[in-house]
Amino acid sequence: MNGFYKIKTISMVLAISSLLVLLPSCKENGSAEKVGEKIDSAMENIGEELGEAAKSASKKIDEAAKNASEQLDVAAKKASKKVEEVSDNIFNAVEAAKKTSEKIEEVSDSIRNAVKKEE
Repeated sequence: MNGFYKIKTISMVLAISSLLVLLPSCKENGSAEKVGEKIDSAMENIGEELGEAAKSASKKIDEAAKNASEQLDVAAKKASKKVEEVSDNIFNAVEAAKKTSEKIEEVSDSIRNAVKKEE
């Protein structure tokens, strides 16, 4: 046997014997297993807490969206009312301008007629 195979064989024997020594201790909850269980428990708790936080955040986002929507509706109604008021004011101003224009024409006609009579 050359040196490589001797080292390989010795390594295999050491690995197998180490496993045989550790095998009986696997029946009891060793410190590594306890740590693993604690890690598992902690991960479950973290998962639950993240789920709760996500639900809470989602609820708050929904409430904020609802409030924003309601505020936008109120603002839209107010804006619509103002637009109607401005529209009415413009209509009234146009009507007043028409009447003023008609009066100006009447006065102009009266002035022209007066001037023609004096000629």
